[in-house]
Amino acid sequence: MSTHLTTLAGSATDVGAYRDNNEDSYSVAGTLSVVADGMGGHEAGEVASRLCARTLAYSQMFSRPGGMTEEEEAAYQREVAAEGEASNDSAEARGLLRRRRKNTSALNRQIMRTLEKLRDVIGEADEKIKDMLGQRAGTTVTGAWLTNIGDQYMWFIFNVGDSRTYRLVREEDVETDSTDISLSAGAIEGLHLEQVTVDHSEVQYLVDTGQITALEALTHPRRNVITRALGTGNYWEPDFWVIPAHEGDRLMMCSDGLSGELSHNYMARVLATVEHPQDAADVLQMAALRAGGRDNITVVVVDAITEETAQRNAEQLRALTETQQQNIVSRAEDFETKHTATVEQESYNDERRLKRGSIEAQ
Repeated sequence: MSTHLTTLAGSATDVGAYRDNNEDSYSVAGTLSVVADGMGGHEAGEVASRLCARTLAYSQMFSRPGGMTEEEEAAYQREVAAEGEASNDSAEARGLLRRRRKNTSALNRQIMRTLEKLRDVIGEADEKIKDMLGQRAGTTVTGAWLTNIGDQYMWFIFNVGDSRTYRLVREEDVETDSTDISLSAGAIEGLHLEQVTVDHSEVQYLVDTGQITALEALTHPRRNVITRALGTGNYWEPDFWVIPAHEGDRLMMCSDGLSGELSHNYMARVLATVEHPQDAADVLQMAALRAGGRDNITVVVVDAITEETAQRNAEQLRALTETQQQNIVSRAEDFETKHTATVEQESYNDERRLKRGSIEAQ
């Protein structure tokens, strides 16, 4: 029996040290987490990012496994069963291998259908921003959605612009280069921080084409110029990544106000050592403020946990927040309500009200 996964998320946002308003927005809805960084004067960027985050959060697609309706899920199961039957072979070993290959093929086709739906939802956000603001403002967006297709759990990760999604992964799950700057000396062994998304920006293009180095990109004068955004009327096509999900996965989404202030090594250490995602988000936000806070700062940290762990966490939270007053209220029907004021108290209260009334009349 497969393990049912869900998410535990923590989030933080701040206007920063120099900005007048916060044009970042974020949403955590079910197992979907989104960060959007708006751009545009007179609070238009704030509206654009909020429209984007809300459009995605309110979409019914993310409330269904793989974004499938009941009919679509039944059709997918029939497709898997039909391919499994068609793959029967006289040689049992070869037949098993072929069935697995066919099932994977059906899964891949469903993943492509889910990605198309996800693109449509992001396109809906683009249209809403253009209709509301007349292409006077736009927003970046990045997000991660934990879902399952059949018994396969996976992350659907997407981005438009230069907001980023990172993943904390175990070394046995990914081949790492010895020159990688994942963790500084003495940090947690066996973990590696990977930037999943690729910025849609001018400096990223210069890095990709070999015109500047990644280190030079950090201080390049055009490092904030992006090449894709929602709501501007220009090219906005999202990039997608589909990654198998496992219990213990940790992802982080952030605006460039955080990734532009903190080093890769520092973010890796925080994500690897701070246990609760809310604590990790708070630590990262405060660190970005101390580092300068030159832009709005938004971060969402999300963990993949089992539903059993989520239930246990909820029970522990209820126990921690339970008070004696709540216990008394729950037993209120066991007690009779009596008027306890004495005659003297009632008389005093009446005289006080009369006195106050006469003063007001004067």
